[in-house]
Amino acid sequence: MMKGFIKKQFYDRYRFGLILLIGCVIFFLQAPVYGLEISAKGAVLIDAETGRILWEQNCHEHLPPASTTKVLTALLALEHGNLTDIYTVPDDFINDGEASIWLEPGEQQSLENLMYSMLLRSANDAAQIIAIGIAGNQETFVKMMNDKVAELGLTDSHFVTPNGLHHDNHYTSAYDLAMITREAVTYPLFNQIIVTNRWQLPWADNDYDRVVYNRNQLLDIYEYADGVKNGYTKEAGNCLVSSATKDGMRLIAVVLNCSNMYEESKSLFEYGFATYERHDVAMAKAEYGMIPVTKGKQKEISVLIGEDAYLPIVKGKTPDIVTSVELPKTLTAPVKKGDIIGVITYENKTDGAKVTVPLLAGENVLRHTFWGNMKEMLLRILRFV
Repeated sequence: MMKGFIKKQFYDRYRFGLILLIGCVIFFLQAPVYGLEISAKGAVLIDAETGRILWEQNCHEHLPPASTTKVLTALLALEHGNLTDIYTVPDDFINDGEASIWLEPGEQQSLENLMYSMLLRSANDAAQIIAIGIAGNQETFVKMMNDKVAELGLTDSHFVTPNGLHHDNHYTSAYDLAMITREAVTYPLFNQIIVTNRWQLPWADNDYDRVVYNRNQLLDIYEYADGVKNGYTKEAGNCLVSSATKDGMRLIAVVLNCSNMYEESKSLFEYGFATYERHDVAMAKAEYGMIPVTKGKQKEISVLIGEDAYLPIVKGKTPDIVTSVELPKTLTAPVKKGDIIGVITYENKTDGAKVTVPLLAGENVLRHTFWGNMKEMLLRILRFV
C-alpha cells in the first residue's frame, strides 16, 4: 500500500512537471509575438480594411508628426487636384528649407512631379507649392487640412503647415495618422507613388534633371512593406507611417518619436500577421437579393454586393458574424446599373470589428413613358376581350 502511495505521488509530480514544462515552452514560443516592446511615445497598428485597432501604445497622445504630415497633404492633393495640373512658384515664395528640391520663383512643375518629390524625398518646398496650387495660399490649405481630419471624425490633430516642420501648435496622434493613411491608400496613385524607388523631374537652366529617391528604408528590410512615409525633426524625433500586406490583409502601423522606427514597425507587422487572419465576409458582384421597382419597365431587379470585404479575426477563434442592411423598400425608375442603393454592414460580435460595403443596382430600368403606359394598358384590356 505504501509503495502504491509513493508511486502515485511520483506520478503526480511527474505529471505536474510535464504540464509546467509544456506551459513554459508555449509561453516562450509566444513571447516574441505577444511581448511587444515598442519604445515609441505613441504607436498603433490598425487593419486598413476596417480601421480596427490591433495594438496600441498611447495612440491618442498629441505629438509632433514631422514629415508624416505630408500624407494628409497628399490626400488633399489627390482629392482636389489633377496630376497634369501645372503649378507656378510665386515670385514671393520663401522656401521653408531642410529637405528640398530647390524650387525657384517663377518655376513651373506638374502636380505629379511635386507629389513624387514630396512623398519620396520629403521635399518641404514641394509640399508648400502643392498647398499654394490647390488652395491659393498655404493658410487656406491648412484650413482644408483641419477640415479634413474633422470630416474623418478625428479629434487628436491640429495642423499648421503642409510639410510638418515644427510648430508648437502642429500636432497629431498615432491613431489619427493611421486613419488619415487608411483614407489615402484607397487611392491607387498614392499606393503607386509610395513604393516608387526613383523619380526624375526637369530642372530648368541646368544641364541635368533632378532625381529623387524613396527614403523609406522599411521597403528594403521588410518583404511585405508597401509604404508609406518617414519623417524627422529634432522635436518630433524619428516618425514613421508604414503599411504592409500579407495573405490579402493590409495593416497600417504608426510610430512617433521612435529611435528604432524601422525595426519596431517591422515587429508590429509581424505581431499583426502572426495574431490575426483575414476572414472574408463579402464578395464583389455576389447577389444579395431582389428589390421592387415602381414606374419602370421591370417590376424588380437584383441587388449586388459592391466590393470584396473581410474582417480581421484572431487566429484560432471562431467569429460570430452578424449583418445589418440599409436598403429602401422599393426603387423608382429610372435606375442605372451600378448605382449605390444601400449598404450592408458585417460585424464580428466577438470583438466589435465591422466593415460596411455598398449595395448596387444589378440592372438598368427605364422609366415608363406616357405612350408606354397607354400601350401596356391597351394590352391588358385586350387580354380580357
